Amino acid sequence: MKNYFKKFGIMFVMLLAIIGVGTIQNGNIANAATVGQQLSSPESGWRRFTYQSPEINYIGSGWTDSNNKGYQIYTQNAGDKIEIFFYGTKFRYIGTYHNSHNTDVRVSIDNQESSINQYINSSTGTTYVLQLEKLNLEKKVHKVDIYTNTSPGPRFVGIDIDSDGELLPCNESISLDQSSMDLKVDDSQSLKATTTPAAVGVVWKSSDESVAKYDKSTGKVIATGEGKCTITATIDDGYNVSASCTVNVIPKTNEPTEPQDPVGDGTLFIELVDGNIKSYDVSSQEITNFINWYKNRDLDDSQSPVYKFKKGDYTDYVVHDKIDWFEVR
Repeated sequence: MKNYFKKFGIMFVMLLAIIGVGTIQNGNIANAATVGQQLSSPESGWRRFTYQSPEINYIGSGWTDSNNKGYQIYTQNAGDKIEIFFYGTKFRYIGTYHNSHNTDVRVSIDNQESSINQYINSSTGTTYVLQLEKLNLEKKVHKVDIYTNTSPGPRFVGIDIDSDGELLPCNESISLDQSSMDLKVDDSQSLKATTTPAAVGVVWKSSDESVAKYDKSTGKVIATGEGKCTITATIDDGYNVSASCTVNVIPKTNEPTEPQDPVGDGTLFIELVDGNIKSYDVSSQEITNFINWYKNRDLDDSQSPVYKFKKGDYTDYVVHDKIDWFEVR
């Protein structure tokens, strides 16, 4: 019996320990900062970048650094904007409350907009306030824009992101490894984009997909039809930073085939520029091959300049540029 109570006592103590650990863990979760609370420093798992971080871009002429206090930047101008790129999965906006602040500060993350109310009925105000939190973002580069549509503009202290996240420079650019390319119908060729910052989303568009289109899965331009079009790559953030490549597509040519023995389906007469007239008894297929070769050579100088006809035991060569006219009878 004593052993029974001893074992029961040990189990009871272990149960209390487990409950205690759970309570502590839940307590940590419960004590995590919530929107509207002051947060003077980043919590565990977060990293803070203040408004003075050089990677942050301020667009507009009204920005004022409260360097006498050293905790925020602000503008009175509607339309002035803060531009931020960061790599990570979570985001917190740190700002201020005051009775002179705007009730609708817009924060756009990857074109998904949220609103912050920075107004509070107090002339004293509150600083270092957690005013917006976004969790479970895709682990990639994110574009953040902060602005207002009415005066005054945003009051901005800084941001918190993942402890292993990165704040990236805002000097956006995109370039392609080719500015033009020539293709034949059904051919394809690689076209690569380089962006700053790296790993941002890129949208590809063709001015005419009946001529050529971009296959994002393979990274290639595919020629679909004869003509000329433009392939444009644009950074996917709404600001139309783009680069383009001109694509010229010519018909797909049939390589000259070995000449066939004449079978008498028709007679092809070719007059050369020197006045000499040649005639060939050829099949209908041979006539088609010759006409296709002649047209393709007109469009593309890289095609074979000569066509071969078989006459008895020898092969006769006709040079494209020496042909004045031809007809079939």
